[in-house]
Amino acid sequence: MTSVVRDGALALCALLGYIIVLEGTAVSVAPAWLLIGGLGAVVVEAAASRHRTRIRQFWNTAVVQLAALICVLVLAVGAAYAGSNPIVNLVAGGLIGYLLLLGLVASGLLTPPHRWGTNQNSD
Repeated sequence: MTSVVRDGALALCALLGYIIVLEGTAVSVAPAWLLIGGLGAVVVEAAASRHRTRIRQFWNTAVVQLAALICVLVLAVGAAYAGSNPIVNLVAGGLIGYLLLLGLVASGLLTPPHRWGTNQNSD
């Protein structure tokens, strides 16, 4: 399994879990906060790509991936319990934005973030 497929599967699981946890709560969709969360995901990916090797070593451990998934779900519960509509929408937007970014990179429609601003044609 490639890292793009694995990361996409994890993000999709997180988003689906997030939606399930939030089902039946009073949280509403706020497009502006979703958009800000999506843009934030792209900015985080671009910034993280500067330290790609170190971050990849850390991220490629199952414990870190599971902890990240659990953190997203705990955040969903906490934000829903607190009634924090902006936080719920920011996180959902970030997950959606990350999935879109992965999809564009995997399809070849977008250059991977670690190549943005460079003339590199290979990893």
